[in-house]
Amino acid sequence: MHQSRKEQGMERISRSLLHPDRREAKVFAELEDDIEAAEEWAGFPQQPRRDNSGLL
Repeated sequence: MHQSRKEQGMERISRSLLHPDRREAKVFAELEDDIEAAEEWAGFPQQPRRDNSGLL
């Protein structure tokens, strides 16, 4: 799927404006989602997710 030049420019600008910590948190969140999807696909049992309060 292709992005328009406007969409590409906006994405590039938004990436440059995001604070590095936010960028890192977003990447880790995306990786976590990918790992969970891979575990589901492979048939591994899911681990309980923790919310921000630290409770299961």
